[in-house]
Amino acid sequence: MAQSHPARTECFFDGACPGNQREKKGPMRAAYVIGGHEYVRDVPDLDTAAGPIRSNNIAEYHGLIFLLRGLREIESETGRRGSYVIYGDSQLVIRQMKGRYRVKSDHLRALNSEAKALAEQLDVTFEEIPRSRNKAGFLLERGGRNGPR
Repeated sequence: MAQSHPARTECFFDGACPGNQREKKGPMRAAYVIGGHEYVRDVPDLDTAAGPIRSNNIAEYHGLIFLLRGLREIESETGRRGSYVIYGDSQLVIRQMKGRYRVKSDHLRALNSEAKALAEQLDVTFEEIPRSRNKAGFLLERGGRNGPR
């Protein structure tokens, strides 16, 4: 169960890849929520030396990266530093961000590095939650509007 962080803005991220891996059954999408603002974005296939690939983990990392970029943009525009708790249902992404899991997949290393670099510039904590509590996951299920960056 997620801990309470009363002084922090609640944020959520999620990603999905219908058909997972190389099958193209649907577009990869990522969603994120900052406070009460909801965003859904398309995610491009990841270009690698072996060719383009797609997976739920790639979509999840993009959801987190879009969220972190959004937080940076908000802070830049307002000139105020915030404090955030970021919730996600991806055990892999959350545990890699917390340093509990190593990044073993070559194709995820750059995404993890980008997410960590962005997170280091912000006051964030990461919490793993069940899918049933992930507000960003509900956006992917029902569709949603495309958001900034």
